[in-house]
Amino acid sequence: MRKVAPIVIAVIAGVVATGLFVAFNALYTVSEIEQVVITQFGKPVGDPVTTAGLKFKVPFIQNVNAIEKRVLEWDGNPSDMPTKDKLYISVDLYAR
Repeated sequence: MRKVAPIVIAVIAGVVATGLFVAFNALYTVSEIEQVVITQFGKPVGDPVTTAGLKFKVPFIQNVNAIEKRVLEWDGNPSDMPTKDKLYISVDLYAR
């Protein structure tokens, strides 16, 4: 009976450790300055999460993709574009 107790304790410890690992992979946090899109196998699932706090997802299957909510600016390189009458105009690119 004394040889069975360490084995039982080791099995219980393994089950508890596995449960904690899965639970920590199911939780994620959303900051106030970001929004989150959950993807499952590369495809978006559900609506974007825009409220801050602790959230849940399916562990190992769903991924969390955080995106800034604040205004981001991007300034691209200007390029020359042909018009219909074969004239080239310079187009400046930017996004907000």
